[in-house]
Amino acid sequence: MLGRRVQFRLLVSGALACFPRPEFSDALVSYDIITPIAALGLIERIHWKPAIRWRIRMIHLLAPVRTIDLVGPRGVMRALEAPCWALDIGFELTLRAGPRDSIDAHESMFLRKARRLDPESGYLGLLELPATLKLVSVHTSLDSAFDGPAQLDLGWLPFERVPKDPRRFRYFRAQAVDGVVTLPRQGEGVFS
Repeated sequence: MLGRRVQFRLLVSGALACFPRPEFSDALVSYDIITPIAALGLIERIHWKPAIRWRIRMIHLLAPVRTIDLVGPRGVMRALEAPCWALDIGFELTLRAGPRDSIDAHESMFLRKARRLDPESGYLGLLELPATLKLVSVHTSLDSAFDGPAQLDLGWLPFERVPKDPRRFRYFRAQAVDGVVTLPRQGEGVFS
C-alpha cells in the first residue's frame, strides 16, 4: 500500500438488519453485529476504485444487540432490531494507483459523494432491510445506548473474502471492549 491513510466515520442504522450466518440452512439467523464484509459493501457503494483499498478500523456499537424473530417470504428470520453502528474507516492507495490518483483526489470524491448521499442508500444484509447512512466527523462524540458488558465476545465474523476464491471467507474473533470492536490488520488474527 502506498501513501498516507485518511480517516472517516460513517453512521449506519436501520429498523432491522440480518447478516445471515452460513451454518443455519433452514432459517436466516443474523450475526450479532454488521460484518466487515457487509460494512465494506456499504462503503464501496459510496466510492470504489481499484486505486484504493478501504479498511474498517473500528465498529462502535451504538445500540443494544437485540434480536427479533420474524416470519416472512423467506421463511423464519432472526434479525437485529434497531441496530446502530459507527464505522471508523479509511483508505490507502494500492499498487494499482495511476499517476492521476492521489489521496487528496479520492478523499474529495468520497466526501462529495457521501455528503449528497440518499440517506437510505444501501441495505443491512438483505435487500428488503434498508440502511440509513450518515457521514460524520471522526471527532463527533458518539451517543451510545449500548448496554452490553464491558467485554463482549461476538464470536467468529467474516472479515474478508479469500482473494483467489471469492466464495470463501477469512474470519476473525470479534471482541467488543466497551462497545468497540477493533478489527485486525490484514493477515493478523485472521483465519480461512
